[in-house]
Amino acid sequence: MPDPRAVPAKRWGILGTGWIAARFVEALQANTVQQVVAVGSRTRERATEFAAEHGIARAYGSYEELVAAEDVDVVYVATGHLDHLAHATLAIEAGKAVLVEKPMTPRLEDTQRLVTLARSRGVFAMEAVWTLALPRYSVVRQILASGMLGDVVSVSANLGERLVDHHRAMDPAQGGGVMNDIGSYTLMFANEVLPGLRVVAAHGQRHPEHGAIGQFHALLADPADRLATVSASMLAETPTTAFIAGTEATLELAAPFYQPGPVVVRFHDGTVLRHDEAALAHTQLFWEALEVARCLEAGLTESPLRPLAQTLATVALIGEARALMADPA
Repeated sequence: MPDPRAVPAKRWGILGTGWIAARFVEALQANTVQQVVAVGSRTRERATEFAAEHGIARAYGSYEELVAAEDVDVVYVATGHLDHLAHATLAIEAGKAVLVEKPMTPRLEDTQRLVTLARSRGVFAMEAVWTLALPRYSVVRQILASGMLGDVVSVSANLGERLVDHHRAMDPAQGGGVMNDIGSYTLMFANEVLPGLRVVAAHGQRHPEHGAIGQFHALLADPADRLATVSASMLAETPTTAFIAGTEATLELAAPFYQPGPVVVRFHDGTVLRHDEAALAHTQLFWEALEVARCLEAGLTESPLRPLAQTLATVALIGEARALMADPA
């Protein structure tokens, strides 16, 4: 992993002023030399308030002004799920590199539109799946590449957090529901380990008051019939762990599997290998920004950690699962 303060600084514009935008800015300012130079919101008042809270020099009262700013190299799109298409499009058409919160968009056709636009303009675009940029997942990739697990035969990921009182997360009109929020982490994880998965079966439960899918379970298989089981719930807290089982050993990720934390490999003969890493949660969001900066320095328009083809594959799985659950969101 690179020294966080050695990665050349890019000038960041923050599009959106919600919770995740605040955590992202705090992580960059505390750990890197990346420069957050501007923020844009629907109203100048909210942008000015956010800028004051985080020591950002410029505040814009529209997203159009933000993406037009000449001193912005990269735009971080941190608005609601259903706004990602429009706001990322603004940035790409302005020639700005973009890091778009996950899912890039909730629908495959809209995600494909963004991918096509970015590629046609030669503009860098990446989905903000911070998990894959973490040191923990560098270790996971090295273990898989080494072959020490043997042949992978089964993958599982579970994530559960009680969010029934979170209005935006549970509101179908705002793209709420478990599929767009925490559920995408589990499907992403499975497809990173076993590319080419298809959803064999899926079932979801709607929240009786909000109407959004509150939890789901899905069974997936790849062309060799290797299996993945994934589940996510916003109705209750669950273990939030993951494993990759191979013919020689099993890799285990303790809760929360998608955040910083340890990696354990257990071999069939009882041998255990362990990588320890502090569970620093969202303070580590800066790693995905460093990946963007590294790619821009190298002249890349896609990240090898999260290429756009993998983003499309995950969004396709979300769509397949939704179809089986009759979820139109």
